[in-house]
Amino acid sequence: MNKSVLLALISFVLVFAACEEEPPYINFTPDRTIGDTTYVKLPAPSAENKSIYIEEFTGVQCPNCPKAQAEAKLISDNNPNRVVILTMHPLGIMTPLTRPFDASKGDKKTSKYDFRTEPGARIFEMIGFGQTGSLPIGNVSRKLFGGENHRNIDYQKWAAYATQDLAEPTPVNIDLKAKNTGDSVEIEITLTYTSAVSDSQYVSIALAENGIIDVQESKDDQGASIYEDNYVHNHVLRTMVTGYFGDFLNASYEPGRVFYRKYRILRNGAWNSANLEAIAFVHLNTTKKNVLHAKSAKVQ
Repeated sequence: MNKSVLLALISFVLVFAACEEEPPYINFTPDRTIGDTTYVKLPAPSAENKSIYIEEFTGVQCPNCPKAQAEAKLISDNNPNRVVILTMHPLGIMTPLTRPFDASKGDKKTSKYDFRTEPGARIFEMIGFGQTGSLPIGNVSRKLFGGENHRNIDYQKWAAYATQDLAEPTPVNIDLKAKNTGDSVEIEITLTYTSAVSDSQYVSIALAENGIIDVQESKDDQGASIYEDNYVHNHVLRTMVTGYFGDFLNASYEPGRVFYRKYRILRNGAWNSANLEAIAFVHLNTTKKNVLHAKSAKVQ
């Protein structure tokens, strides 16, 4: 079965998947918390400038995906230290575009790595498949912007919505630190609320890896598919440290409210410890979804 037929079948399935109700959130992720406290410290600090979160869904067999990755990088370069990018290669329905190349199965190349993750698949399903039902697709702070029917939208729309989102304030400051210790990664996060909010709040923390060199399908200047053997994959989701859909922040959210958490996760031997980054974002629940603020930190 060729790729076009597979994509047609994907679109057929998505029509029915879109009609299903959202399942309740059940956190099957092991608890990696080794420190957890909350308190109120007054006076509340001033609010930080908001950093936005670009969540990109991609695949190594998706020839248009490098354009989306380039667009996310351009938005980040144009807004230094205010854009956090996380790139996911979801398992499941997008497998024809996300599975690694395998010459023994008839592919023209063989990948070194498999970037697909179960958390990526679960998050992709929670956010929604988007208007095209294919890749590349992504969102800006998981928001449903005015005039859009989907949170996951075409990458050509990201820049305009990023500018809009950057202009909004955030009610919470984030301090994030991460370090390699032995065979593990330890992450410390402090959230400090600068204004009151009423919606339930969650924090999600991911580990991503940069600088991974592996084959990627792309397109040349004439639009023909090509294969880049030395493509550099960045911001690749390796695992979620928290639950797929975040850890609940269980307290009232008034000015001066502080949440401190420390996590420890066993580092996979296949990851390059020197190229890991921790990514954290505060957001609403799986129905409202919006990300309020985000931060990234190199794992030291």
